[in-house]
Order: sequence, then structure tokens, then C-alpha cells
Amino acid sequence: ITGQRQAGITATDIVLALTEFLRKERVVGAFLEFFGEGADSMTIGDRATISNMTPEYGATGAMFYIDQQTLDYLTITGRETAQVELVEKYAKTTGLWADDLKTAVYPRVLHFDLSTVTRNMAGPSNPHARVSTSDLAAKGIAGEWIKEDGLMPDGAVIIAAITSCTNTSNPRNVVAAALVARKANELGLTRKPWVKTSFAPGSKVAELYLKEANLLGELEKLGFGIVGFACTTCNGMSGALDPVIQQEIIDRDL
Repeated sequence: ITGQRQAGITATDIVLALTEFLRKERVVGAFLEFFGEGADSMTIGDRATISNMTPEYGATGAMFYIDQQTLDYLTITGRETAQVELVEKYAKTTGLWADDLKTAVYPRVLHFDLSTVTRNMAGPSNPHARVSTSDLAAKGIAGEWIKEDGLMPDGAVIIAAITSCTNTSNPRNVVAAALVARKANELGLTRKPWVKTSFAPGSKVAELYLKEANLLGELEKLGFGIVGFACTTCNGMSGALDPVIQQEIIDRDL
């Protein structure tokens, strides 16, 4: 991984672009190891997000080498000092420390430039079907709509979910979402009545750090309360829509 991310680019933007790239390169069954200046600059959260998407690009495993980030993670998650020192000493003694792997020879090397990543969207059903947000209008996904009182616009977003694995493995993304919610609440913004919202972290740790930061209430106020700790919307378990909204979609063929 070369280059550095542009300002405002999240781990989700990166992983959607990387998934598209790796699918084209056909890495099914492979063990991937990420290295290079781009990998060096990534936080543990960014790395976890990339590794968590392994099933989407089909590899058997996706790993990053042991470096200072690894030791910092062990420290902030409460490991004893002696254990952290042991990991560092073991990695350096056996040649598995990041610096020692710079001369490693791989059977196949792929090149991905972080600086090319833009703000991305994907789906709805295929995480590799990436679209840059700057291309939405050109692709006919976004555009002007005529406001009709009491009616949903054709093409409206009706499900908005902060979901389990990929995003909530990354505290930076989740806290960022909560800060956006706080700002929205300050400005008096609300979601449209037809939007079904939910928040399903993959881990109860997400709930803990949001509570400690006094941010969970901000998400709840905007409609993103915790509905469970599991996979939900991504695999079709978002639950039924409001019957009135569901009927309007059918009647008006939206």
C-alpha cells in the first residue's frame, strides 16, 4: 500500500475501494499481507476494518505485520507490561517485526495507492459495486426531485443503518458518526419520516465507549438507538418497514 489518504477519507472509503480492487485481482483462497508506507500510517482500527472485509474479497486471511501499533493496542486494551514486552521481543527475535519484513519475498505483489481513494458508496447488495459520491448524479443514482406534499420522493433512502462488523470494529468511525449526530441535534435536524434508522454494533464495547463519551444519547435522539449486537441490515435482517410506507412503495412503484 503506497501513498497517504486524502483529508476526510474514512476507513470505510478505503475498504470499499480495496475490496473492489482485490476482487478484480482474484485473491480467493490467498493469505494476504499488507505492507508499505500506506500500511505503516494506518491505525489499528483501519487495519481491523480491512481485515474484517476478508470474506467480501474472498481471501482466506488478511494480515498486517507486528509493529508499534500492535504494542499500543495491547497496552490500551489492558495487557500487562510484561506481556507487551514479550510480544515485542519475540517478534524482533524471530524476524517477524515490521522492519525485519522489509526484505520479505512474496510470490505475488499487488500495488494499491491510498491517495487515489475518494469518498465512496457501495451496494446496495454488492459491497464490491463501488461508486464514488462525486459520480452519483452522472450515474443517475442522485438527482433533483420534485417535492410533493405528503409523498415520498422517488429514489428516497428508506433504510439508514449503522451496522455490525466493518464500521463498528473501528471506534474512529463510530465516534465520528456520533459527533455528526450531535451536530445534527444542535442544528435541530431530524430524519425524514420514511427513513428507518438503527444501530447494531458488533460488540458491546461500542456501547461502553459511546456511553463514557456521553454520545450514545445523541445517536438515540436522532433515531439511531441500539437494536442489538449482531448482523442486521447487511444480511437482510432490518425488519419490516412501516406498513403505510411499504404500501406507498408498492402503489407508486417507487
